[in-house]
Amino acid sequence: MSETSTLVAQDITHRFGGALALDSVNFDVRGGEIHALLGENGAGKSTLVRILTGALTPDSGLVVVNGEGWRLRNPRQAQDLGIGVVYQDFHLFNHLSVAENIFSSSPHPPSRFGVSARRDMYAQSHELLASFGIEVDPRAQVSSLDAAEKKLIEICRALLRSPHYLILDEPTAALEPRETSKLLGVIDQLRARGTGVILVTHRLGEVAEIADRATALRNGVNAGSLTASEFSLESLAHLIVGQEVLVETGPQHVPGPTKLKVSDLQIRKDSRPVEVEVGARELVAVIGLIGSGVSTVMDTAAGAIVSRGARIEVDGISHQFRSRGQAQSLGIGAVPIDRKVSGLILNASVAKNTGLANLESYSRAGFTSRKKLRNAAEKSKELFDIRLQSVDQPVRSLSGGNQQKVMFGRWHQNGSNILVIQEPSQGVDIGARQEIHRYLISFAEQGGTVLFSSSDLEEVRVLAHRIYVMHAGEVVKILDNTGEDRPSRQALTQAMADTNLVGVDREVSL
Repeated sequence: MSETSTLVAQDITHRFGGALALDSVNFDVRGGEIHALLGENGAGKSTLVRILTGALTPDSGLVVVNGEGWRLRNPRQAQDLGIGVVYQDFHLFNHLSVAENIFSSSPHPPSRFGVSARRDMYAQSHELLASFGIEVDPRAQVSSLDAAEKKLIEICRALLRSPHYLILDEPTAALEPRETSKLLGVIDQLRARGTGVILVTHRLGEVAEIADRATALRNGVNAGSLTASEFSLESLAHLIVGQEVLVETGPQHVPGPTKLKVSDLQIRKDSRPVEVEVGARELVAVIGLIGSGVSTVMDTAAGAIVSRGARIEVDGISHQFRSRGQAQSLGIGAVPIDRKVSGLILNASVAKNTGLANLESYSRAGFTSRKKLRNAAEKSKELFDIRLQSVDQPVRSLSGGNQQKVMFGRWHQNGSNILVIQEPSQGVDIGARQEIHRYLISFAEQGGTVLFSSSDLEEVRVLAHRIYVMHAGEVVKILDNTGEDRPSRQALTQAMADTNLVGVDREVSL
């Protein structure tokens, strides 16, 4: 591909009904370049991506590929022009194998005499996965994978077609630091061989680390660009919001006595039982690499999975959770990592999703009051600054960040005093991220209890009083995150990767 090859969005304008989503937007990426596309939720990023990939035809403007203008009519046309994409949301077939998913969009899957050659498919998939350092069996069913592994499978599928231009929409949102590092390394390799990469992300540290340029959309308009020499976290944040962004300082209050405790949780046959506790007024993080057992701890505390033998104590009373409903009845609200699968009813309205935790309180004589639901949703909208046209619109029509806010609004309106949250700010912009952080700290200050996991270690450092580090199904370290000696991001990364800690007594750094 020529060094002058470009993918250009030229004077793109698009409306949804009467709402102007994009207003004469220009954006381009050159071959061998990583161009970050930034913006707050609702700024128009997703609309622009859909237009560049043929999923949406603009009202006016062209997609120009290597000097030739197109009005793309469908995704296949974009693929034929060498434009690939990996969306933020999963688009996998859970009942099929890893290899079958990788080849699911290939126009020429391995075959012999017209019959699918599974051995060749598995071999090629294994080779592709190995190039990422992904230890996943190509024969494994996708439903058995965690969120990070699924994202990496989607990226492998996109790369199978060797696209000239690759759009990555929040690719690291579900990845922990080690896997993020691998992915950024792959993106760097793509740049080296001449592929143009559009990186859509809210993680500004990744932009500063790897991008050549960054452009922000603001209210559907191109708000300006920066080159790598101009990057800093402050300059990128200012580009996005149009004003100075205050540095987060984290919780300053002192936690209270134990409110929630998970104990006797056996994650692996050869590992010691896990014990995690969180106090009233406390924010506690659980972190670890893929497969470390973090998700099992969180799902057990939320009642999402039944872990035989595990005990959950709330206010000193022991329980064995059998369902989310049981946890919910004890005041526990959960925000799962897969909000679109187990957190929200996508076709239901924002109002209904807000009241979903306790529909009985919005009902009378067996009939749900739409007015009460709408009032609750309106309160959540104001509190969390949820960007929407109406609380009656389906929640699937909201951006990912605003869907996350709906989840928080649900538990706020339900009066939950314990929150179990996986990836609090997954897929949200810098402004919404700070709003969520302020809410959680305020929630804890007023007596609430927060147990959370996050692959964003800066988020962990900003929010947590204490940090549990997991490896191979065990808690290997408990770190104090208050005061001047709180652990650095590098120290947390090292602690998660240090296999020498497995099996030793827990170290409490105070």
